Amino acid sequence: MRQLLILTLLFYGHAAQAQNYKQEIDEFFTLFAAGKKIEAVDSVYSTNPWMTSASDAIQQIKTQFQDIEKIVGNYNGQALIDETNIKDRFVHVTYIALFDRQPVRMEFQFYKPVDSWIIYSFSFDIDFDDDIESGVREKIAKQS
Repeated sequence: MRQLLILTLLFYGHAAQAQNYKQEIDEFFTLFAAGKKIEAVDSVYSTNPWMTSASDAIQQIKTQFQDIEKIVGNYNGQALIDETNIKDRFVHVTYIALFDRQPVRMEFQFYKPVDSWIIYSFSFDIDFDDDIESGVREKIAKQS
C-alpha cells in the first residue's frame, strides 16, 4: 500500500509539473482574448529571465500584435494543432488562432532545463499555406 501511495504522489507531482507550460499557454490566450495582447506576450515571456537580452525581438512581436486585428479581423478563439514533447525537456506546441479573415499560426516552444518550464521561443505567422499544402500532400502520399 505504501508503494502505491509513493507512486501516486510521484505521478501527480510529475503531472502537475508537465502541465506548467500548458497553463502558460492558457494564460496567454486568456489575456489575448480579453484584448490584452501586450500583457499576453509579457506573460509568456516572463517565464524566462534570459529573454531580456532579446527585448528588441519581443518588442517587435508586441508591435505586430497591436495591429493584428486590422489585418485579419476579430479574434474568435484557438485550436490546438500539434504538440511534440521531446523527453519531457522540450516541447513544441502549435495552435491555429481563429480570426474573421484567416487563421494565424502560433507556435510556442518551452524548455525545462531543471525543474520548471521556461519559454524558449514564440512565433506567429499568417503565411503558412505552403506548410499546410505540403503536409497534406505528404499525408496523402503515405496513404497511397
